[in-house]
Amino acid sequence: MNKKSHFDKVQILSSSVIGFEFEFFSDMVRGRIVDSLSKLLNKNIVLSEKYHSKVAVNSSNFKLEPDYSGGGKMNELITGPLPYPEAVPILIKVLRWIDENGWTTDKCAFQFSISFDKSHREIGKMEDLDRLKFILGVDEGLIYSKFGNRTNNVYAKSIKRIVPRNRFSVLENISSIDSRLFKIPDEKYYGANFTKIPDGYIEIRYLGGRDYQKKITQIRDVVDYIVLLLYDILTGARGYENKDLEKLKEMMKDYSKVVRSFSNAESFFSNFPDFHLLVDLKGYEENIKTYFTFIREKVFDIIVEGNVKYGFFNYDTTTGRFQLKGAKCKNSIIIEDIDLIDCKIRNGILSNCNLYSCNVKNSELLDSDIVNSNKVYDSKIQNTSAGFNNILDSCYIDSPQKIIDCEVNGGIIRKCDIGRNAQISKETEEVKGFNDIRQSRFITDSRLKNLNDSPSNSKFKNQNY
Repeated sequence: MNKKSHFDKVQILSSSVIGFEFEFFSDMVRGRIVDSLSKLLNKNIVLSEKYHSKVAVNSSNFKLEPDYSGGGKMNELITGPLPYPEAVPILIKVLRWIDENGWTTDKCAFQFSISFDKSHREIGKMEDLDRLKFILGVDEGLIYSKFGNRTNNVYAKSIKRIVPRNRFSVLENISSIDSRLFKIPDEKYYGANFTKIPDGYIEIRYLGGRDYQKKITQIRDVVDYIVLLLYDILTGARGYENKDLEKLKEMMKDYSKVVRSFSNAESFFSNFPDFHLLVDLKGYEENIKTYFTFIREKVFDIIVEGNVKYGFFNYDTTTGRFQLKGAKCKNSIIIEDIDLIDCKIRNGILSNCNLYSCNVKNSELLDSDIVNSNKVYDSKIQNTSAGFNNILDSCYIDSPQKIIDCEVNGGIIRKCDIGRNAQISKETEEVKGFNDIRQSRFITDSRLKNLNDSPSNSKFKNQNY
């Protein structure tokens, strides 16, 4: 980043527009939180009954929502976009308010969005941001040095992940950078969320964790750092540098080694001796060669997207289903459409998977089936069923019309059908919103600790007041 005087930095920062999202816990009911923060910030704060509601925010109107993933006491305050000189005092006031009236845990994130005042014509449109230039230029080490507890967080993954648009291309000998040749992270759960750029802003998700509200200086340092970096890129002050090319070449060198391994079955056997390929549970070499061109894309995804380096991969020709056994996976982008057997998974996203005898921690399971003998810890379980003889420990469960029929220790149940064999601990919390109470669509079960106010004892029939 170009060296700038203090005056230059002040001018640049003042041209930015910042919005914040604070996740926190508090013993105060939400109506009182709204009253207290409204007076403190001199803003109208709307109390939403729904998480991720469509209530619009702007510079005058913020919103407070329940964040069911942390239980009945977890909240999210969302501000509108504010000019930097106004945003910083609000940031400090809210962080201090949380410290005095609430607390944060590792489940809590702090996110901020950045755009620029359109009256500054020297600054290009955020919609035209060269994302590759941002990825190569941002110093994640600097950010993690201040928020190390967010390293490898499944909802704020590193953006230092660049692959060719043609997934089997070999680009290790590049002499210049052409961003059109590369595919970059384009999903929500990265440290920088580029999916918001078409709306004119970028969302930064790296920060948060236990006691983040005490890190006022560190948060300001990161906000300022990202604003200045974006300014340099959008004004053209920062072009591609030699160090960017070297970083990219190193990434492509490692990627090309994997690509070359998939040119034929013999190359794969040689480069991945601990990743065993089977067809119908048989490892005949000639049979594998026959099916290799068919299965290689799935195997490629497991190695590159799933970050798996060894295990047993099987293709069942009868069911057309892929299976992976005995693998260890940490910090995967996504593993999808596969049966997982006796696998250990950390900080990953699983989609449309069937799990057998797996150990899963700090992950997200989507549209899957936790079949038998699995242990799942500190994970988010959405639209996923869990049969008998599984253990779900400290998980957030939001699976409407899916059966949870196993041991559940602690954690949060938002929506599901509890099976007759389920064993629900006394520490497990049931959370529900106003519409759930009114329409009586949520489960009622004596095995759950109900944190919601009883309608008969509540003037407003609403847990928020």
